[in-house]
Amino acid sequence: MSLTTPKKILFIADHLKGGGAENMLLNLAEQLYDRCYEIHILTLLNINNYEKRTKNFTLHSADLSTQFVGGKLLVEKQLSTSEYAKLTSMINHIKPDAIIVTIWYSYLITPYISHENLWIWSQSDILPEFGKTLNPIKFLRNIYKKIIFTRNFKQLFSHKNIITLNTDIEEKYKKLLDNINIHVIYNGLANIDQFNISLNEKIWDICYVGRLSPSKQVEHAIIAFHQSQLKGRMVIVGDGMRKNKLLKLTKKLNLENRIVFIGWVEDPQKYIQQSKVLVLPSSTEGYPTVIGEALINQTPVVAYKCTQGISHQLYTTDMQRGLVPTNDINALKNALEDIIHDPYHIPSNISERYSMDKMTQAFLKLID
Repeated sequence: MSLTTPKKILFIADHLKGGGAENMLLNLAEQLYDRCYEIHILTLLNINNYEKRTKNFTLHSADLSTQFVGGKLLVEKQLSTSEYAKLTSMINHIKPDAIIVTIWYSYLITPYISHENLWIWSQSDILPEFGKTLNPIKFLRNIYKKIIFTRNFKQLFSHKNIITLNTDIEEKYKKLLDNINIHVIYNGLANIDQFNISLNEKIWDICYVGRLSPSKQVEHAIIAFHQSQLKGRMVIVGDGMRKNKLLKLTKKLNLENRIVFIGWVEDPQKYIQQSKVLVLPSSTEGYPTVIGEALINQTPVVAYKCTQGISHQLYTTDMQRGLVPTNDINALKNALEDIIHDPYHIPSNISERYSMDKMTQAFLKLID
């Protein structure tokens, strides 16, 4: 009796430093591993903060320069001859049956990969809009950047297989890109049955969980908290390039005793449970599963309505009280006060909307 050789799935990502996208990659990889697929993960930078979760996978690192894995995404960047040769050799050695390329600079290496079953997993809008400005020089510069970025985006992503997280991005990409095969798969949540949903004391008014990056606009939440009539405290769980600016803003607003920066933690569930509301003031999102984590923990969410991936999760009329027009800090303040004073009802079957099995089956239908 012959044994069937397991199929190989290769994930390519920038690193496994920590964040929603990396966590979702590992959730899917674990599901595929449980279904007897052989999992390989190739990172552009040799960083892995998930050693326990990756012990069953084969890890590889391309060890690219931080100049390539950094800065603006949609600018001209090229691999050196030696980097290209190394990358090709690694993929040829693995011999994957399918390749899934995801966040963020990993997208830039797709032109160097020749594989018939290559998929781009777009976990956020790769071509977000530029912020409005009254500065004429910045306005003209943004027009120029938009032209260049859009051109590079089309060159990079046309004629590709793409998986994205919401219908807004799907429709946008269909209009911009040529000859793409695109599908929407909503994110699921792993180990929902193991969530320790308890009646923890609510010691925080507001909780933010995520990267401290420009698009997350955590400063909006801080300003809204400052302007509100709330008397409690706020906790910020995460790390990133914006941290120093956020610390300075907190000091400027005299909130140092009321806002606590925890840093990155692998499991932020405790902080979500201990909060009266979770806030998400992003300018752009894909399908943020931190919303699902909060709702399953019976913590209401207040978020900017920047994408269908958020409104799809706050789907009842009552829950939509937590949806706020994007970049309206005053409306954000009002919603936070409203939901903390009068929390909306979270359906008892909310966890069914975050089935990891359903998400995995949708991936397998495309890549297997």
